[in-house]
Amino acid sequence: MFGILPKNLEFFDCFNKAAQNALRTAELLVEFTNATGDRRRELVGAIKEKEHFGDEVTHETLDRLQRTYLTPIDGEDIHALTKEIDDIVDEIDDAAQRMMIYKITDVLPGFKLQCEALLKAVKAVSDTVAGLRNMKKGRINGNGASIERAIITVHDAENEGDEIYHRNLGELFESGLGPFEVIKWKELYEIVEGAIDCCEDVANTVHGIVLKNA
Repeated sequence: MFGILPKNLEFFDCFNKAAQNALRTAELLVEFTNATGDRRRELVGAIKEKEHFGDEVTHETLDRLQRTYLTPIDGEDIHALTKEIDDIVDEIDDAAQRMMIYKITDVLPGFKLQCEALLKAVKAVSDTVAGLRNMKKGRINGNGASIERAIITVHDAENEGDEIYHRNLGELFESGLGPFEVIKWKELYEIVEGAIDCCEDVANTVHGIVLKNA
């Protein structure tokens, strides 16, 4: 049994790898909203590569889960957290792909703000996930409080994203844009809103894990 335990801690490495990948993908999306021309094509390609890498990490983690008898946290929590982090990357990739398909040239300022709110949320997700490895030491080194602060930051970013989403959705219908442009931007806002919601899903799952295990 003692020989198995260290290997089981590799689940936390998988979580961190996935969260860092999500963070880099969110950074690329923010850069994408400020880029033009060939640089945009490079960035959408880079985001797609991150999406593929995220899928690989997800498969690696779930394969390990199937092979492992003794896990550091509940198997259902491992499955949920793995999927929720991957969902963030999928939503970001969807946003970038659709911007290219729709041949978006000038990015609306409100959309840039929304993507920045997403980046805040994903940064906090990364901090939240990173704290899981040492959550049982929380009473000694204060790690539990650090996780809680990161979870609160995710919720704050989600609230900010909601405010940006609703404000700009209302302004969109009064912007004077043509109907097809309105439809395009409405969908893009909804996709990024979905990505931010995925961040909150991660925070809620981590909170539940800490309550059960710390």
